[in-house]
Amino acid sequence: MISTRNILEVGDRETDQFNDLKYIFIDDPVSSLDENHLIQLAVDIAALIRRSDNTNGLKFIITTHSPLFFNVLYNELKKPASYMLKRFDDETFELEKTDGDSNKSFSYHLYLKKTLEEAIEADKIERYHFTLLRNLYEKTSNFLGYEKWSDLLPGDQKLYLQRIINFTSHSSLSNEVIAEPTSPEKQTVKLLLEHLSKNYKYYQKEAQNA
Repeated sequence: MISTRNILEVGDRETDQFNDLKYIFIDDPVSSLDENHLIQLAVDIAALIRRSDNTNGLKFIITTHSPLFFNVLYNELKKPASYMLKRFDDETFELEKTDGDSNKSFSYHLYLKKTLEEAIEADKIERYHFTLLRNLYEKTSNFLGYEKWSDLLPGDQKLYLQRIINFTSHSSLSNEVIAEPTSPEKQTVKLLLEHLSKNYKYYQKEAQNA
């Protein structure tokens, strides 16, 4: 449909069934998806939207209640604003414009940190957690004004950078067999999260005195 619409000369299109189409509405497409496939879905949808020629007048409306899906899609598309649906006490609704990074809408960096901490505690580190870790490093480096997120990595930066890159390269195959990280690789996630939390001013809850 997008490829057909991108042909501006209507007479040159192979079909006319999309000629009058004005909007594509995608309603929260993340049901029953694990977080790894949810991230990939957001990347793929963003790629399709970018393929659509802005001159053909087609508009995309995407709704979601998922902070993770929202954040990935928002940052992939790099749009200046999005909208939150706000409900009032009288049961009326309003679309409220939100500007800037999605952190301002969902406090997403804290969500990432909590998700990683829970996975580490349960010893359930999977491939997508490296994507979340990288996202957290990117957000922290942007906030602190670093040119590259890898500047925040400890010690041998190239070693840690390569490990993260190996697990965060996007694949277009949603059914690709995803290898489980090894024990040392899982420890890398724990080490890098602790490094970020302790060295870049994330709030640390003090232990209670006995």
